[in-house]
Amino acid sequence: MMDLLLRKAIFFHEDGHIETQLIPVTSRLKANLANVRFRNRLAKKITAAKKNMSGQAGQNLKKLYTQLNLDTYAIKLIDSGKWHLMARGIQQIGTMELKEYLKKIYRFTDDKNELVRAEAQIAVLNLSGFEGLRFLDLISYRISEWQQMKLLNELSAVPHVNLSGIDNWLKSDNPSVVAFALKLVRNYHHFELYNDIVNCLEHPEPNVRIQAVYTLIDIFTEDTSKKLLDKFSQEAHENQFAILKAVKKIGDDADLPKLQTLLCTEDFEMKLEVVRAMANISEAGLELLENDPQSQVYPLNEMLTQIKSEIKR
Repeated sequence: MMDLLLRKAIFFHEDGHIETQLIPVTSRLKANLANVRFRNRLAKKITAAKKNMSGQAGQNLKKLYTQLNLDTYAIKLIDSGKWHLMARGIQQIGTMELKEYLKKIYRFTDDKNELVRAEAQIAVLNLSGFEGLRFLDLISYRISEWQQMKLLNELSAVPHVNLSGIDNWLKSDNPSVVAFALKLVRNYHHFELYNDIVNCLEHPEPNVRIQAVYTLIDIFTEDTSKKLLDKFSQEAHENQFAILKAVKKIGDDADLPKLQTLLCTEDFEMKLEVVRAMANISEAGLELLENDPQSQVYPLNEMLTQIKSEIKR
């Protein structure tokens, strides 16, 4: 019954003279809606289909969902106070793009339950696009790395608009908001926020600083690599690797003397990354390496051989 109804809805065409024409639903299916398990299963199937449908087919599924009053049951789930039911109801409202419930959903974007607030954050993006990111102004809980990936994925399907407020998120007291804002800056090329990105290199959270380094690979000026190398000695081990990889891409000959001083490290992986950065900056970098007193002995000699083969490829 459910599959037949879904197919009927997807291919439904309204009569041009009847704007409020309903999708035909059998009396047997209507009767079964009183059964909670049946109703939950049907709502789940409609929302799952809607995720994969756009255009008229997607609108038809939305029409069917509201025609069967499934939205009223979703609101009851949200009002139940039980986190697993709330999350399900919020997800349905978001997937079905029922914008009339935006205000109700919005207040759950900082809910104490992680799953509820995660679903609410995704839902507000479904309902209002980039404007839905306004929840970043007020959330107090951490946005997990997985949730940040999901949010960025949702935004990738939304037409981009020039959103104001990112500069404020880069100064947020919530480190995860700052990290996410840096990813937004990187993904949507907000070059005007360069100074704010550089300021994030001073952030007390290592994860924020490393996101700032990643962002500066895409948004940089002629002295960015120098600023990164100036921070090198103060940085955590992982962040040092990130700086070297950044300098490899955006550095110039002026960075070579500083990089050469880093060759003295006993950390083989770090030394290899320094060699890789110098060799990739320019021919001058490769020449400096070849003229280094240690270039004829292990491990620098083997590292040079490896890097040369990488450059040729």
